[in-house]
Order: sequence, then C-alpha cells, then structure tokens
Amino acid sequence: MQYSIVYNSEIHIIEARIYGDVVLSQVKELIAEYAVNAKEKGCTLILSDYREATIKLSTIEIYEMPKILTETFALSGLSIHHIKRALVVAKELKEYLFFETVTFNRGQYAKIFKDITEAREWLLSK
Repeated sequence: MQYSIVYNSEIHIIEARIYGDVVLSQVKELIAEYAVNAKEKGCTLILSDYREATIKLSTIEIYEMPKILTETFALSGLSIHHIKRALVVAKELKEYLFFETVTFNRGQYAKIFKDITEAREWLLSK
C-alpha cells in the first residue's frame, strides 16, 4: 500500500489517496499520519480516496479498526468522535460497508462514497 496525504487549506480537509494492497500495518501508519495532521491543522474532516486500493484486511482487522482509530487519535490528544471521515471507493465492496457499520456502531462518523465530489460535500455539510 502506498499513500499520499495533503491538507486542502481552501476547504479545510485532510485528503489522502491510497493505492495498492491495503494491509493492517500500513493502515496504522496512515491513521497515525491522519492524527498528526488533524492536530497540526486543527482539522476534523478527512477524505480518503481508496478507488485505486485493494483491501487485504481480515474481517477481524476491519472490526478492530474503530478501536485503533480511537486509540491513535487519543495519543495525539484528539477524540475520534469529533472527526468526520469520508471514504471514496471504486465500487461498493462488502468490506467497506462492514467498516461503515462498525464505525457507526462505535459512535464515529464515517461514510462510504463512490463520487469524490459527493464525499467532499458531505464532509462540508453541517
């Protein structure tokens, strides 16, 4: 898995492009970078573009992801419950929908999109 993260200062969103095989160890690195950027920029909106990525996470790893997010953001002094995340995917995959459900059940804000413009609009909506 490879990724790039940029802060879009015009609309105050942290944007990442992820591609290749998505594995747990690298997802943890990505989450840590999200937390650092969120803290540095005072930003609570994150857009993750997974359209060129392939999920290689087990069901258990996906289930544990909200806990990993909570713990990682807490290390930066942030609450994941104040972070709004949009994930853009090429097609509806059961792994992403499962992640969305687990995330919602843990009181976090994340939504799956196929269109990047819709994802940005959702992030910017109240």
